[in-house]
Amino acid sequence: CAAGGWPSPTPRGTTEAFYVFSGHGCLTDADGEQHFMGPGDLVVLPKGWTGRWDVLQDIHKVWFVTDHPDTDQNRNNPKATVVPYSNFAPQYLTQRGLQTGAPDSPNAAFQIVHDNGHMRVGCSTFSTGSFTVSSRPTTECFHVLEGAFFLTNANGSAQRCVAGDTVCLPKQWSGSWDVIAPVKKIWVEVK
Repeated sequence: CAAGGWPSPTPRGTTEAFYVFSGHGCLTDADGEQHFMGPGDLVVLPKGWTGRWDVLQDIHKVWFVTDHPDTDQNRNNPKATVVPYSNFAPQYLTQRGLQTGAPDSPNAAFQIVHDNGHMRVGCSTFSTGSFTVSSRPTTECFHVLEGAFFLTNANGSAQRCVAGDTVCLPKQWSGSWDVIAPVKKIWVEVK
């Protein structure tokens, strides 16, 4: 997004989640509440949001946009959400324990910042280890903030993923994760 400001008076038709790499700005809700954002922030603009964008310094971001049916959240004065990177420190995450219960599976932790019943947005961490996924019930797109891992598809093809990579695992995906350096990722999950 280039520096500048503009009103956004038409209710959003989709929910957008994005992670800010660089730049600074402010999102102002229709009621005047301001949400400042900058590097490391995870931002959610829910379906139905209206307000104003003010980009103070060009913003470089990775974003995910999801169309979904209306929910009570987007009918009643929806608000922007800005979550700073510091909120994803270990003490703020919910510990999930072993990913699959197998002795070599990684410990996992997470935080959900948006859930409207059709999609969820959050952050997860994994320690080193391996686990298998069989027929994912949702589509998940994520951006790797820290760490390294291999994703191996059911057909045996594999991809090494590291910080800075963006990945999309479609609904019904099956395969395995081999986490070789502790991972932190921000994600969007769609039913």
